[in-house]
Amino acid sequence: MDDDPLERVQLTRRYHLHQRARGHRTATDDVLCAWGGVTAHPAARRYLDLGAGHGSVTLMTLGTLPADARAHAVEAQAISHALLTRNLAESDLARRATAVLGDIRDPELLGDARFDLITGSPPFMPLGSGPLPKDPQRAGGRFELRGGIEAYATAAARWLETDGVASLLMDGASRPRCERAFAAAGLALVGATTVLPTPDKPPRYIIYAVARATATAADERVLVVRDRAGAWTDAFSRVREMLDLP
Repeated sequence: MDDDPLERVQLTRRYHLHQRARGHRTATDDVLCAWGGVTAHPAARRYLDLGAGHGSVTLMTLGTLPADARAHAVEAQAISHALLTRNLAESDLARRATAVLGDIRDPELLGDARFDLITGSPPFMPLGSGPLPKDPQRAGGRFELRGGIEAYATAAARWLETDGVASLLMDGASRPRCERAFAAAGLALVGATTVLPTPDKPPRYIIYAVARATATAADERVLVVRDRAGAWTDAFSRVREMLDLP
């Protein structure tokens, strides 16, 4: 694959994850992205993960959905796609999931497939907003090398079933841009969960739920990850329990 050693980490109580020691690594945003998808459509049977990386969100989400749910996980970077394929196989999820090597901006990538649940965590940083990491996997995870929220919203609208829902996680400071992207793609915002790292800090992420629906007032929620003492809140502990995290 490359000369960066791999490490095998415990992802959930059932699944392990191989990730590059100096590359993109699973973190709290992956947990929140998976949780957002599962709570948006807990009974989904056809699931699509956009920009799946090495598969942490795919594994957590698919492992929580019903046993007959099936997934497609799309990843553009060959190095991440190889890890995605390996992680699905070693978690015994390859029979339920297809790892697709390709760019989510390609309208022909999945043909006329439709999904009742879509998840994605677009990179947050526009090109020119900071120095690119030397590692291409890290660069692709942080910077909009293949588009940002607009590309993800367009892809979600393209492959979303009529009554489906897409759950997209973005940074906490870009809500106006996200809402413009959803509207341009023909999607309505139906829910938004603002994630605070602690009660006294500004939002770190917002998890958006969007659908093919008539625009109404979005269901607004707040999730606090840690209390002022640094311990996980009861709410975030329930997030971890839902995803069967150790």
